[in-house]
Amino acid sequence: MLALSVAVAVSLGAGVAGVAVHEAAPSSMPVVPLSPTRSSTSTSSPRSIDAVLPELRQFVESNRGLDFLRPVDVELLDDDAFEKRLGPIDAEDREEIEKTEFVLQAMGLLPPGTDLLAAIEAFAADAVLGFYDAETEELVVRGNEASPLVRSTLVHELVHALEDQHFELDRPDLGDEAGAGFLALAEGSAVRVERRYIDSLPRSERRSAAQAEAAQGQGIPDDLPEVVQILFGFPYAFGPDLVRAVIGAGGQPGLDAAFADPPASTEQVLDPTRYLNGDRPDVVAVPRPDRPAFDDGEIGELFLLLMLRAELSDDVAREAAQGWGGDRYVAWRDGVRTCVRMDFVMDTAKDTRQLEAALKAWAAERPRTASVSRTSLRTCG
Repeated sequence: MLALSVAVAVSLGAGVAGVAVHEAAPSSMPVVPLSPTRSSTSTSSPRSIDAVLPELRQFVESNRGLDFLRPVDVELLDDDAFEKRLGPIDAEDREEIEKTEFVLQAMGLLPPGTDLLAAIEAFAADAVLGFYDAETEELVVRGNEASPLVRSTLVHELVHALEDQHFELDRPDLGDEAGAGFLALAEGSAVRVERRYIDSLPRSERRSAAQAEAAQGQGIPDDLPEVVQILFGFPYAFGPDLVRAVIGAGGQPGLDAAFADPPASTEQVLDPTRYLNGDRPDVVAVPRPDRPAFDDGEIGELFLLLMLRAELSDDVAREAAQGWGGDRYVAWRDGVRTCVRMDFVMDTAKDTRQLEAALKAWAAERPRTASVSRTSLRTCG
């Protein structure tokens, strides 16, 4: 499956996992995010955190407009203990990531031979400073003192904990696109309050947090595939603008209501007006595989855009992906290759013609591995 939440939440544990990152401008695709600094010593200092927690909880309640229903236990861990706490990815989730690896390779988004699981683990090892697990209600932060960066991360994760108490963030049954939409909503809400907290800090503390964040970004592997960067960065890059649009249209009650009826697609995150206007994806039947299938799911506007952009110009890819109305894919193994068939529906006849032309141009760049019939694409890799 291609759910964005799989790559992020699976790699960090169940539930909503927070990763403090920079956000790319909404008009562009996300770039590799800079991530928080890691603690340089191994002695935890829980008292320092305990001293600031009441102030941080109050800030979160005031700026989110909700009260905590019960206390939140916060655990502060040094580097080694934190990475152990993240723990290994279990067998079921490893299988899902392997499926995603095969599908992304067939789409031309992952170089052959790339170990997606290893890439995700390498990114997470340097990117993650804290997480809130909505299944176990654990809030864990990497660090040994209440530095500005640790405090801002705590604010981010406390927003997750607060919203989990009111709206239940553990929603494992969401599909690919709905899972991505919900993750963007949750992260956008947390980033919004976190930014307010950072803006409230003295200039010297803002500078300290920014420098620590930039320093940690240097640990991200240089050869990290772009698609992994985007998997992690998307909810933080586009979620804040989604939340801003929701609040602009309906205020705080509108944001609360969005957790009951969250975005159903990456399209609604990329263009929040589609969410506000109730433009929900069409239901598309699962295509027929040529051999026994090992996976099926949704591609979504984001991954359609990324796939087209891998072979075509940014402008052509963006124009063709806009107007996405819904899709389904199915994947099967053909010897050593993975093959994927994707069926797309578009909003208008013009949108359909544009996508047909773009898919044909994309397939022409992969003449021995791809074929197109109207808005149905078969590709192997």
